[in-house]
Amino acid sequence: MRSVQLVKRLLAASIWGPNGVDQSDDRVRWLLRVGLPGFDIFAICFGVWGYLGGIPALRDSFGEAYAQSFGLTLAATALVCLVGIAFPALLWRFEFWGKCFMLGLLLLYAASVFLAGITGGDIGRSGVGWAILAMAVLPAWRVTDIARDQEVHQWK
Repeated sequence: MRSVQLVKRLLAASIWGPNGVDQSDDRVRWLLRVGLPGFDIFAICFGVWGYLGGIPALRDSFGEAYAQSFGLTLAATALVCLVGIAFPALLWRFEFWGKCFMLGLLLLYAASVFLAGITGGDIGRSGVGWAILAMAVLPAWRVTDIARDQEVHQWK
């Protein structure tokens, strides 16, 4: 019985609860409840698979150990972001700094892919760098959105 009550209280306090998204954020309700958590889950999976199977562009440019540590770091960062977005009023700092770090990781990854493509003479690999840069748009937007939310909702 207690565990059911605890789950209900946690759900009510989360982004998925009835008051999880403020009226002023109604325009981005789907993004906050589905899109961003989905992105974080994708990043966790990408990081885990990158750790287990390697990330070719990073491995080619910097070595296997670097590629594996990058994957693990990305997965851990995305997990912090996922926990932060689940309870934004309480853990917004987790998500803010996690998204800042994730943005840096994605920019580093894009630069590594560009570098690997240029030094290896593989223009196709450099083209993938643009897709990675496109992935960085969502965390960049969320960093500015959290700063806005912190001000609007008086998060401490």
